[in-house]
Amino acid sequence: MIPTLRQTLWSGALALGLLAGCGTNSYPTADNYPPENPPRVEPPNARSAAQYQDDASITSRVHATVLGVPGIHANNIQVSTYDGVVTLRGTASNETAARNAVQAARQVTGVRSVEYDLQVRAY
Repeated sequence: MIPTLRQTLWSGALALGLLAGCGTNSYPTADNYPPENPPRVEPPNARSAAQYQDDASITSRVHATVLGVPGIHANNIQVSTYDGVVTLRGTASNETAARNAVQAARQVTGVRSVEYDLQVRAY
């Protein structure tokens, strides 16, 4: 059987239609969406350099003031500051020295509050 021109054209059109349908995809892919910039995420409690500098300055002033209190020794006290809140940790030679150290820290400019963990130990 010799195919006629009509059968050949019809077979060609059918094959072309099938091939054209194979290349399309109705599912969206990553190529269908433009890239987006990810949102900027700030770290928690992000602080500026000026805030660090302020806290460092307060720590230095409190440390110098507290070391002037009789019964407080430099090797036995730690001072730290975060956002104006001063924390005193360490030991004092007596109860009066511990109270005076906390009171002295409260008097320093820039101190919002004072937290303390001072143990009384005779040296």
